[in-house]
Amino acid sequence: MSLLRDKHILNDMRGSARAIVAYPEQVSGMLLETIPDALVLSDSHGRIVMVNSNTEKLFGYDREELLGKRVEVLVPTRFRARHRSFHGRYNANPTVRSMAAGLPLFGRRKDGTEFRAEIILGPAQIDDKRFVWSAVRDITERERLITELREALDEVHMLRGLLSICASCKRIRDERGAWQQLESYIQSHSEAKFTHGLCADCIRKLDPDYRPDEGG
Repeated sequence: MSLLRDKHILNDMRGSARAIVAYPEQVSGMLLETIPDALVLSDSHGRIVMVNSNTEKLFGYDREELLGKRVEVLVPTRFRARHRSFHGRYNANPTVRSMAAGLPLFGRRKDGTEFRAEIILGPAQIDDKRFVWSAVRDITERERLITELREALDEVHMLRGLLSICASCKRIRDERGAWQQLESYIQSHSEAKFTHGLCADCIRKLDPDYRPDEGG
């Protein structure tokens, strides 16, 4: 995921968690509805205690159908045992981080259809009880575009010549005179591949309590 998208998701989650504690129920509920991702709050036993409307839209459930259910209801059956195991490990060391980084994740809708998912987890404490925020995003379209880019790389060799780069926005002008994002241009004109994450310095800006030995 891109650094900018990571920053927005992490800030949204941490801000929502703090607001649940600091503001009355009606205010915190309004805040949850402004978050663009599906947000699921689960207790230490993995049972859903709160969702936003984007969760209903993404998964096809009414929120009343989800409250009190285990979060595994949103995961394909074949992955539920792995998810329960991960939930236990996360509770032992709760930090703001991607779920199962490096492993493909899938969500399961009420109608049984599945989608590639990106999930960010964050801890919350309310009335001395521990909870977990899960921010879920459907990345099916993004994965399709990545696949197309990888296929295009097979037909491209290496960059040559003088490249024109905007000194302000850092976009690059391609052979047709169109301005592209630098990363997209390099991917389509070389054998380079990109992976995204957050460096320790950026994580500390988002989470002052972060310590490298805690993971995240």
